[in-house]
Amino acid sequence: MVEKIEIFIVFILYLSLFIYIARYIYSSVKEGWSMVSVFLLFWAIQYLVVPLSFILNDNIFFLNYKLLDLYIQNHGIDRFYSFLSFETIFIFIAIFFFGVKSVKDKEMVEYILKERTIKIFSKDISLLFLIGLFLALLSLASMFIYASQFGGMQRAIEVADAVRSGHGDEVWISKKYIFVYRFIPFSILAIIIFFLLDNKKGFWSLIILWVGVGVALFSRLFLFKSKQAIIELLLLYLFYLSLKNRKSYLFHFTIFFIIAIFFIPALESYLDTGKFVISDASNIVQAILNMLSFFNFDQTSLEFALHKNYDFVHFEGIISGLRGYIIPMSWLSNINENTIFTNTYFFYNLKEAIVPPGIVAFGIYNLGIWGVIIVAFFSGYLVKKIDNFFIHLIDYEPKFFILYAYVMTKVFTWVRTGIPKFTFYDTILIVLTLILIIGYKREKKCL
Repeated sequence: MVEKIEIFIVFILYLSLFIYIARYIYSSVKEGWSMVSVFLLFWAIQYLVVPLSFILNDNIFFLNYKLLDLYIQNHGIDRFYSFLSFETIFIFIAIFFFGVKSVKDKEMVEYILKERTIKIFSKDISLLFLIGLFLALLSLASMFIYASQFGGMQRAIEVADAVRSGHGDEVWISKKYIFVYRFIPFSILAIIIFFLLDNKKGFWSLIILWVGVGVALFSRLFLFKSKQAIIELLLLYLFYLSLKNRKSYLFHFTIFFIIAIFFIPALESYLDTGKFVISDASNIVQAILNMLSFFNFDQTSLEFALHKNYDFVHFEGIISGLRGYIIPMSWLSNINENTIFTNTYFFYNLKEAIVPPGIVAFGIYNLGIWGVIIVAFFSGYLVKKIDNFFIHLIDYEPKFFILYAYVMTKVFTWVRTGIPKFTFYDTILIVLTLILIIGYKREKKCL
């Protein structure tokens, strides 16, 4: 009886915080989404909706609720919600808001960003256009070269699951040019560049768009089979529409969520078996639980971080995240323990797979409750700072809505994974920054 009362109190605490966050989001997105509201949306799903669904299922529904992709056994934890985890996420969100409020909205020096041009056959051509066309064609060529390392496109599609599981060595016919897979995601850069171009008319401009879209969709659905990458592409489209038209499109986001209840499990089934299996609409509760299994590893990781024994890793991800991107891998070969491996071990008792801890557990693994406070403040401050920057930028350069929308998808990645390597050291983000520096020249705006 005492246990049931405790669970009921925990349920009320989670529900109360969820209602507060939902009301905050609703009141703040009337004229379009912001970085802060996007952060809170996914944070609320992962750390409030998921534990609420755990509690309801454990005490009312008793349905098959998967944890991550497999049903975890011998995990050593009674349940994946507790007073301690609620206290931790409450501290996180309180410090996050403190970080948001600490940012002052300063006036920015306004500049006009003009596309750089180069002369080709006595004609001025936009450097940004040339970069976009090059990246679109590079991503297309890389896709076919990558497939050739498996013996052809059909074979590359057939073994995509093995590659996604880290067993590429077993299915490559040749690995001489396998590195070109890194260039395939440049298709998203081509799409972004198209929307940045001052002149979007013309055959070759449309080539940039449609080749970029085609490669992005095909590679995500068939070659890489990444659920998160597919969702990020859809979010990019939704955020762009929202920002461009200054509307929240809450109804559209709700419809997207309802479709996701059936689409995500179907997509997961396709990624695992090659067949789309739509959830049974007659059991909507089971369908919702199936969908939420895509988000529940963050809450599960938090419980592991709070109850398992391990040594703090002291934000090694800030340094090791540079490995292979900016710092050569050989320079940091002595770093073997990190938050991903620690967290994955608690899920599967091995370190071969990758299970990101989520943003709150990332803080716990690194420095306990002080880690949570540091990560929460940093996230709130950074998200609001970037938010203010783009708000000022798009006031006089509306075409940069696409950049604002893309960075919002990176907020989703940061909240969901809690891994600096996947967000701040993301290759696409780094290359995009270099493209903007190369493709634009800055002139002070005349008043």
